[in-house]
Amino acid sequence: MSTPRPLTCTWTLLDPHTGCVAVDGDLDYDNADQLLYEVTERLGGAPGLRAVRLDCTRLSFCDSYGLSTLLMIHRQLRDADVVLHLDNRQPGLNRLLQRTNTLTHFTGPAAVAQERSDPS
Repeated sequence: MSTPRPLTCTWTLLDPHTGCVAVDGDLDYDNADQLLYEVTERLGGAPGLRAVRLDCTRLSFCDSYGLSTLLMIHRQLRDADVVLHLDNRQPGLNRLLQRTNTLTHFTGPAAVAQERSDPS
């Protein structure tokens, strides 16, 4: 078993309407609330926000609590008319989203159909 990695969340504004959170480490029971807090705090302070991009390039692990947190973030952003994007998803996160039938919540049905038909 590998050693859990702490979670680091780095917020940047890509433009006045788009925020990006670079996620580095494990999104699990011990630290997923940190990501929820980061996004919630930024949402409250940016009334013109229309999109939030979670850069998952360095996300090493996501458990069921991490998935639950992603769904809570998605719901909060949707209620505020802000679109959530999960960018640079790693294979482990994609498998979790596919197995739990939650991928369409984050990518939409057209993107899921495209991924399934892509031979790579």
